[in-house]
Amino acid sequence: MSTRFSIDLAHPGHVADTWQDWFIGPQGRRRWVVAAAGCGVVLVVIIALILPTRIRLSTDVSAIPKLRADLASLEGNLNVIRADLQALALEAKRQVRWAEMLNAFRQQIPATLKLQKVEVGAAPATSAPAPSGQAQPVGAPPAGTGDLRIEAVTPLRPGPPPLIEIAQFMGGLMKDPTVGRRYQLKSWEIKQAAAAGSQATGEREQLLVLIVLSEKPR
Repeated sequence: MSTRFSIDLAHPGHVADTWQDWFIGPQGRRRWVVAAAGCGVVLVVIIALILPTRIRLSTDVSAIPKLRADLASLEGNLNVIRADLQALALEAKRQVRWAEMLNAFRQQIPATLKLQKVEVGAAPATSAPAPSGQAQPVGAPPAGTGDLRIEAVTPLRPGPPPLIEIAQFMGGLMKDPTVGRRYQLKSWEIKQAAAAGSQATGEREQLLVLIVLSEKPR
């Protein structure tokens, strides 16, 4: 009995029959070297792609506390700027309001009266009470918080008293929308103005008019 077989002279050598022979066969060592080289190349590529990203991420993470501190500082500066802007806005409104008030005074004041002082009363200072049995001093009360104190002088002349002009002045102020919508008459007083130094000969005496307007409740 004879068996036929063929020999491939173009591709001599052993052919791996199983996958184990691929690694432990005669060519297994060379294949291990090729596989290790391929894995090394893949590992180098992966490291080259991941390492810069990892470094940048670590740098960004380490910069977060400094960025938070900078943000807190910027927020503090922003709050200061916001407070300054609010103060400027309030000051601008106050300037506009005072301009309107002074314009109303110029329009309503008669020729016989001369404005000396216009001021807004601050918080009243605490003072010791009068002793028991002693009368309180009589006069115009001091301007309280939000009160508008107006001082004007008028010459003391013979004839009718200047009450008519003063009443017209106060009535005109209360009818003026700029003043009337915010203030109301609280008190007024007329007294002789204190002479500053010696009065010149022939100079007419003057009366001091004190008008206090209180702010209306809102």
